[in-house]
Amino acid sequence: MVLANKKNDSNPLKFKTMKLYKKLTVFVVTLILTHNLFANEGGVYGSLYDENDVSIPFATVAVMKLSDSTVVTGSTTDMDGLFKIHNLKKGRYFLKFSSVGYQTKYSTDFHVKDIAFTKDFGKTILPESLAMLDEVMIQVWRPQVKVEPDKMVVNVDGTPLAAGSSAYDALSRSPGVSVSQDGEFQLNGKTGVSIMIDGKQTYLSSQDLQTLLKGMSAENIKDIELIHNPSSKYDAEGTAGILNINLKKNSTGGFNGSSYAGYRYNQQHYYNAGVNLNYKKGKWNSFFSLDIAEDGKVRNQEMKRIFNTEDPSAILEQTGRQETRKFTPSLRLGSDYQIDTNHQVGFMANLSYQKSSGNWNNSGFLQNFETDESLFIDAKNQLNEEFGNGRMNVHYEGKLDTLGTVLSADLDFIRLSKDTESRFKNRYTFSDGSLQNELLQSSSFSDYTIFSGRIDLNIPLSETSNLELGGKASKVVSESELRFFTEAEGVLIPDAERSSVFRYEEEIYAAYADFSSQLSPTWTLQAGIRAEQTVAEGKSASVENLAKRDYLEFFPNLRLSQQVSENYTVNYSYSRRITRPQYKRLNPFLFYLDPYTYVEGYPGLKPQFTNSFQVNQNFFKKYNLLLSYDMAQDFIIEVPFQDPETNETAFAIRNLDSYRNYSAAIMAPVKISSNWNMTNNLVLAQQEYSSVIDGQKVENKQFFYMVQSSQRVKFPLNISMEANATYTGPVAYGLYSLDARFGLDIGLKRSFMEDRLDVTLKTTDILKTMDISGVSTINGNAFLLDQYFGDRGVSINLRYNLSNEKSKTQNRQTDLEELNRAGGK
Repeated sequence: MVLANKKNDSNPLKFKTMKLYKKLTVFVVTLILTHNLFANEGGVYGSLYDENDVSIPFATVAVMKLSDSTVVTGSTTDMDGLFKIHNLKKGRYFLKFSSVGYQTKYSTDFHVKDIAFTKDFGKTILPESLAMLDEVMIQVWRPQVKVEPDKMVVNVDGTPLAAGSSAYDALSRSPGVSVSQDGEFQLNGKTGVSIMIDGKQTYLSSQDLQTLLKGMSAENIKDIELIHNPSSKYDAEGTAGILNINLKKNSTGGFNGSSYAGYRYNQQHYYNAGVNLNYKKGKWNSFFSLDIAEDGKVRNQEMKRIFNTEDPSAILEQTGRQETRKFTPSLRLGSDYQIDTNHQVGFMANLSYQKSSGNWNNSGFLQNFETDESLFIDAKNQLNEEFGNGRMNVHYEGKLDTLGTVLSADLDFIRLSKDTESRFKNRYTFSDGSLQNELLQSSSFSDYTIFSGRIDLNIPLSETSNLELGGKASKVVSESELRFFTEAEGVLIPDAERSSVFRYEEEIYAAYADFSSQLSPTWTLQAGIRAEQTVAEGKSASVENLAKRDYLEFFPNLRLSQQVSENYTVNYSYSRRITRPQYKRLNPFLFYLDPYTYVEGYPGLKPQFTNSFQVNQNFFKKYNLLLSYDMAQDFIIEVPFQDPETNETAFAIRNLDSYRNYSAAIMAPVKISSNWNMTNNLVLAQQEYSSVIDGQKVENKQFFYMVQSSQRVKFPLNISMEANATYTGPVAYGLYSLDARFGLDIGLKRSFMEDRLDVTLKTTDILKTMDISGVSTINGNAFLLDQYFGDRGVSINLRYNLSNEKSKTQNRQTDLEELNRAGGK
């Protein structure tokens, strides 16, 4: 059942939409017409290719002094063979280009007169080295974590713990990332993280996002970006920052790829397999990946609810176990076409499907002290669910002039659907020995249709200044229907009070400007402003006169960078961001979980706004200290409401009055030896939540700390190990106080057949200590929770790398020791 509008009805939402479309069109045209007014930013940049016009990744570009040929600084090319080096001091230099398997080349010399110096070296061709023997393979590890001025990049590709893992697992192991009892991500103790894939929003609810990430193989992830203070170019959504997953993309010539297969035991038997194929020739660059997984979840849970804690009127104790199996095939494909040296177009499609079935069984005991009666509840829930996810993207990027002006555009279409069938069988045993059976069924369907388009223009204003302008429009249509039935003698009887139909439309129009400038040799400024107009309307079959939403908000962003010395830099930043309510949480209805538990939607939810202040310090281009202060109003969080009259609990999403977080995050990489690298992360935070609920002030304050250590060790016989240990101290999550926990994962990898075949053995949560327990006390009622998601397991994975002879040497990596000593990356 879908709510329909009458054709003759006036629609103010549509009228406002057309006006905003016209404004956005004028804005975009203005961007394009003004791009030639400006010039390029500072630095030296270019690209490296082989004789077959194939880009060379991981090549070394060293900046050498002309006077004595010593290395000053440098960089390595990215996956597309591109390099860029900024902040050169005054002097005369030349560039040295080198890579294993290729002849070394040198650039012409150049003179840097000031910090604004700019030079484009264009495309440099490196001929193959005839003296290079096929059997010589030199490999070094990329850094586990790379700190950049505006983000932290975590390497995932090829790591032992990535084998057989999901994208959800990879995110969970990232520095400063923790997971709540609901599976939501926190960054440095802060709630409200936005998850993006290849720089694009997912538009998913928390539960659906977890389904997507747990069905996505980490084998396809290149790296993860932790963006603590996103610039105005990014959507303002995500008050705690952004976790951006970058998927692998072909960068080498010819045909290459990999295939993998794995087995995992985690109280049940699971498997996964997949293939990734890439082909790059001439102007075409295409990729294809197919993944299949038979996975699942085992959860053991204990809950205790105390009504009126000072003089308990009732206590409900429950023990539950959930077993779910999921079958997930997914397909990803795309292609880019290089129209000429300045223009490129492409498309990408992601399709995934998940079918799951399982049981969620609970045994409960309710003791009512006022009536001196007791009740045993045996609740069984059989669940079958299908989840479909389709995403398509068309993109363009063009260099519009010789000054470096770049125009890019993206169009996205997303379709998501979920169909769930549940059957509830409840058995009640009363204190007098009498029995009562209850049979219930529910059928729910939800569908999301999402359109999104954006355009970005990067305009060099001068040799030291740059301006980025852009706009974005998106529309989301969400439709959901829940049908609930009671069953008597095999006949289903509709239950109108527990059924609902809900439709929600949301349109967001955004425009931004971001200006950056080198103010002096030691100071750099980046300032931006983003405006987002939100127009939204919900319709419910059971509740009339739902509030319409139409608001315009501005989100400033400021970063001031200071190069105090060669080994010490400081970034001062401020930003304002938003977290909008998830669509289904605005549905004014009660969703049945068990006889005494419901989830409640609330149409009056307000968006959450957060102001964030940060000071990010980097020492010796290696160690990092991030100090931050966040304050939010109308903080969106789950609140358990317990009713002593009915002994029922409704988990409702509400706005808390205020939230404050003071945090310090320290990252310290340590190179113990040439074969042993360590990355350590420490987070300290003071969390403070405060609100008035049912006329009473409720506060939750907690000093939070988290220690993470990731070790990577090379052994003889081509064996490598990765170990990740995390200790999370007590944490405040809204009005929940969660206990400390510890996790230890270890992976061993050995390579065979000249590194073509990788065999990985991995164990997760070895000590079985990643259980989540905590308590929430509100207005004299207490809710206690202890659950374990069955994270403990062991897996074995095989990965075979495919490549032709032409691209074989492209995967070789090299390391220039003098470049490392000079601090180049």
